[in-house]
Amino acid sequence: MVVRTCVSSRISTPSNLSSVCRAYISSAFSFVMLRLRKAVKACASKQGFAGAIVRRFAVFLAVGALILAGFGWMARPATSAPGPQEVVTRTVRPGDNVWSYAASITPRGEDVTKNVDRIMQINNMSSPNLRVGDRIIIPSDN
Repeated sequence: MVVRTCVSSRISTPSNLSSVCRAYISSAFSFVMLRLRKAVKACASKQGFAGAIVRRFAVFLAVGALILAGFGWMARPATSAPGPQEVVTRTVRPGDNVWSYAASITPRGEDVTKNVDRIMQINNMSSPNLRVGDRIIIPSDN
């Protein structure tokens, strides 16, 4: 049985599995140690090992603060009406639309679009389109 590996050019046809494992582990250990030596040399030559630790800790704290701030911005208190709201349920007839329902409950001189938005929010609607036969909840005009 011939087994070829890419781990090391020294071992092209190992005789058994244990020698393949030893060669692979040795190669991996050498690679890790080489990288570690380069990292230590770079830290020691530029700003010192303590400087590298302090800089990394500062980056860690800054990233942590940004993450916590993001959670703070996402967590907002729930807003709702101050009390129970009276509503009327209507069945949509031909020719009805959200604007007509909103205009019927809007006092004279006020903005109808606010009530259009309110009706859409109460009914969990993403568009103001209605279908005949649908049931729609309208806030009462009290």
